[in-house]
Amino acid sequence: MAKPANENANTPDPTDVQAAVANIEKCHSDLLSERGVYMQKCKRIRDSMAVDYEHASDKGISKKLLKTIIKERELERKIAGLTDELEFDEQAEREMLIEKLGDFANLPLGQAAVARAGGNSAAQVGA
Repeated sequence: MAKPANENANTPDPTDVQAAVANIEKCHSDLLSERGVYMQKCKRIRDSMAVDYEHASDKGISKKLLKTIIKERELERKIAGLTDELEFDEQAEREMLIEKLGDFANLPLGQAAVARAGGNSAAQVGA
């Protein structure tokens, strides 16, 4: 038997559409739930850090300076990671460039040049 002329052969079945929407909305709901769990864990960690900063402050350590030191150490790890991500030949070329730059390599412009030669943007060096 032939289909009526107004029916499109490429039209999806309504139950398939409803099932797809229901499944995707369930996934979104699951993501929100997981995000809530993650945020609760992060909050506990941040609260613990705040207590540590308070204890340090009680012992005469400046919170501002302690936070600065923590941030600097985090950035140093990121910078070291940039070099670690380079291929062996890129690391050798980077070392050669640093050697040729001399003291210039220790200045911000020189550091940006070294980062650029290694395939990294200057913004990544400071981030």
